Parts: sequence; structure tokens; C-alpha cells
Amino acid sequence: MTGESLAIAFIHPSHPESEGTGATHSATRIVSELADRGHDVTVYCRERPPEDAAVDPAIELRSLDRSGYPYHTGFQLNDAIRDRAAEFGAYDVVHSYVMNAMPALGEAVADTDAATVVTLNAYGAVCPKNDLRYMDREACASNGLAKCAACTVATSGGHDEYSAPYRAASRLGYLELVRRGEAVADRIDGYHALSPHLKSTYADFGFPADRLAVIPNLLDDRFDRPHESDFRPPYDLLYVGALAEHKGVDRLIPILAALNRRHEADFRLTVVGDGGKQSQLAAAAEREGVGSAVAFTGWVPNADLPALFADHDCFVYPGQWDEPFGRVFLEALATGTPVVASDVGSVADIVGDGGRVTDGSVEEFVETIGALTAGDDLPTLSERAKETVDAYRPSTVVPQFERLYERCLDG
Repeated sequence: MTGESLAIAFIHPSHPESEGTGATHSATRIVSELADRGHDVTVYCRERPPEDAAVDPAIELRSLDRSGYPYHTGFQLNDAIRDRAAEFGAYDVVHSYVMNAMPALGEAVADTDAATVVTLNAYGAVCPKNDLRYMDREACASNGLAKCAACTVATSGGHDEYSAPYRAASRLGYLELVRRGEAVADRIDGYHALSPHLKSTYADFGFPADRLAVIPNLLDDRFDRPHESDFRPPYDLLYVGALAEHKGVDRLIPILAALNRRHEADFRLTVVGDGGKQSQLAAAAEREGVGSAVAFTGWVPNADLPALFADHDCFVYPGQWDEPFGRVFLEALATGTPVVASDVGSVADIVGDGGRVTDGSVEEFVETIGALTAGDDLPTLSERAKETVDAYRPSTVVPQFERLYERCLDG
């Protein structure tokens, strides 16, 4: 059936054109590219889209927004899918970009004629915290009701935006969805894993290895633009992402302070994103005496990010968890911004010759960045970064989704 147009129902984490997480933008790119290739795509939106949303007219939008009891949004999503199971059965493929929709897909939708596909873009199908870091200290290789419940409750504090009881209750809800999803994992026809690391992790957790297909994130062509910094002091470092523990953001200020102590050239840091650690980072910058060298922008619209990347000399990512993929690395590389990152997950494979990976310690970040600036290596890395992104262009990636769908239908 290669080359045939498919009727695809795509469960979106928000809605097309929404400003949200990397998953939101990745999902939007996928549905747009599938529609451009002639498939009949209907997007089921987890959040109700505005009536004036600027969406490709070839894509139909339907809402899965469901309020009321149960009050947990994950359970509401699953109930909304169950309510419309017969409707989903009219499609060739139902693809969810939301991992905690697995219970409904493996129960109600699996009983229809539609093939089911779930994107695994992090660890939410096996970990209620979505990061697989036990007690926020170490990588986790197994899960279980008692173990996950204890970790969930113990790590729910220390957040600027939500109270500890609220976070604990929310995560315990996701723990129940994880358990229900794992119970029906064998009933899902195919899984889209963003990286080889994710594929091996989910296989280790008992997901059917022969149904796990590795398909990387798509390059957003808005980031495919000339680099604009001069790679001269003062060097402008950039971090873009959630201000969360597992992203290693607590190391950003010590890295900056040590660089400015050890090297004659000045270093500045721009921190883009929001989350529970912003007030702590701002306080640390003042204590370290680098408050004037740090700019906290908060959330920035995706359309404004390409220029921001292109204006900086180096993208710094001190993550502590096994990064599932990291759409942000493609964004940096496409703008010619060299990357210095922790060697976690599949980061080294993505960054390639467009940057350097470290052991994640403050000391090695400082040594690596200092050596790159002292040796004037950043311009060369910038050129190589631009060369690495061809493998992530839509013309290369989207046919891999089509092949996955066809395997699920033929199986």
C-alpha cells in the first residue's frame, strides 16, 4: 500500500499553532507535513483551539477538551477518547503524540479497525515524573507502585509555580495512568521513539521491541538561517528550556561565574524559559556576583527564537537526565550556534561535529567552553553545525512516519 493516501487521526498535545512545549511544535510540524504529502489528517486537540487559529485548511480540527470529573487532565483525555472510540475507528491510523493516552488507545481504540501509534518523546509512559530520575538523584531502571509513589511524593516540593500537595496529587494520577498504559502496551500497534536511547529504554521496560521505530524530530525550517554573532568577547552563552532540576539549570550560574573568574574575556548568559527554578537561579547569580551578566527572559514565542539563537556564541545545556532527543539542539545547530552539552541520552549523536559533549560537571563545562573560546574554534564549529541538520529535514523524516503507519496496518 506504499504511496496511498491515509486517513489519519492525530491526537495533539495542545492544538496546531499553539505556543507551548517542544512537543507541541513537533506535533504541529508532523501533521502539517503529512497533510502536504496528501494524507487526510484530522487533528484531535487536547486544548480547544481558537476559532481563528491559522491552520492549513486541509487539516480538520476537532476538540478533545473535556472538563469536570475526573479533575485530572490525563483521565479527562482518556475518557474523551473512549467516548469517541467509534469515531476513531473510521480512520486508518490513530496516532497519539500524548503518552498518557495509552490506556484508552490500548482499550477502546484497539478494538476498532484503526491501527494505533503512540509517540514516546520522553519517559511519561513508564514514569509519572516523566524523567526517570529516582528521587531526582539518579537514573531509574525499574518502576513499581510503591517505589514510584514514594519518589513522586518525596520530590514534589521546591517549585515556584505549584504547591507540593498539588504536584504530588497530579503525579499520583499520572502514576495510575502509567500502570494502566503498561497493562495494554502489547495492544498498541506501533511506537514512535525519538532516539535510539528511548527505544532501548522502553524495550528494557517491557515494551514490544519489534514495534518500536526510531524517528527523529523534524527540523523547523525557521531556524535554518545565517548565524549572526561574531564569536568575539564578550561571549554570549544561551540556555533555552524548562527551568527544572533534571535540565541541570542549577549548574548554569556556577559555570558562568567560574568562566568569568578564570578567563580574561567576559562571559554573559541569557536564560530563556520558565519553571520552578527561576527565583533560585536569580538569587544564585547575585550571590556569585554575576547578576549583571545574566538576563532572564522568561518564556519567548517560538517565532522569536531563531534570531535569539543566531545572536549567541554558544548554546549550553547542562542536563542531568538522559535527554530523550532535544528539539532545542536542532534549533541551535540550524542557526549555526555551537553546542556544549552534557553527554546524556542521544545528545552526542545529535550534536555531532557541531559542538562538544561533557561529563556534565561544572568543571568540564568551564574547561570545554574556555578552550573553545581561547582556541577560536567557535566559527569552525558553527560551520559544521549547519552541516549536521540535513538528516532532520522533512523530506527525510516524514517518509519514515509513512513507513511506520504502513507496517502497523500490514501487521
